[in-house]
Amino acid sequence: MLTLSLDKPGAKPAPKLQLALNKGASFKVTVAWKCDARHEDDVDIHALEARNDGGGGAKVTALEQILSTYNTTRMSPKTGVLVAAADGSFATPSGGLRHSGDIRVQGNTEAIVIDGSRLPAGINEIPLFATVHKAGHGQEHEGGAESEEEAAFADIEVCTVTIADESGRELGAYQLAKEFGDFNVVQLGSVMHGDNGWEYAPVGRGFTGSINDVLSHFS
Repeated sequence: MLTLSLDKPGAKPAPKLQLALNKGASFKVTVAWKCDARHEDDVDIHALEARNDGGGGAKVTALEQILSTYNTTRMSPKTGVLVAAADGSFATPSGGLRHSGDIRVQGNTEAIVIDGSRLPAGINEIPLFATVHKAGHGQEHEGGAESEEEAAFADIEVCTVTIADESGRELGAYQLAKEFGDFNVVQLGSVMHGDNGWEYAPVGRGFTGSINDVLSHFS
């Protein structure tokens, strides 16, 4: 398993992971975590249907492009736009991104399926994020910011991200480095489509604040 390190100014970019040449390929990104039971922290995974034209980086233009538990009508009735199914899973309107559902059980996993055949035209980058907060957050989960400020990745003993193809074959696996300890939001990298097909760029960026603070960099 490789280490996902904090992106540092001037540092050489981490090598990209080749995933598939077929534009319609499908991938499953799984985040797993465990922590000391005294912390009772929970990790969520989020993704964006973004377009990157090269100049200003990956951008989204509508709420429907944000795959996040904070953007579901179940978790955020007043502002959420994605409807969760009975099993808790939810997806973007295109079906290009599907989330397994918010899991608040210690030592568990959350997963996102990226279906290249269903992504809207022009979408060529899927930024991936993980947030950490208190597992017993209750209604505070709706707002996001209050609960997230109470926890950081230093409370998480192990956090890994694994990418597999549609057959379940593992393509790559990364473990977050300890240097993300001060942050409560981490960009795990991006799944990108370009001249070389689908690739995963393991770029680790740390943020402090709510997921909304992070999204301001992508809109």
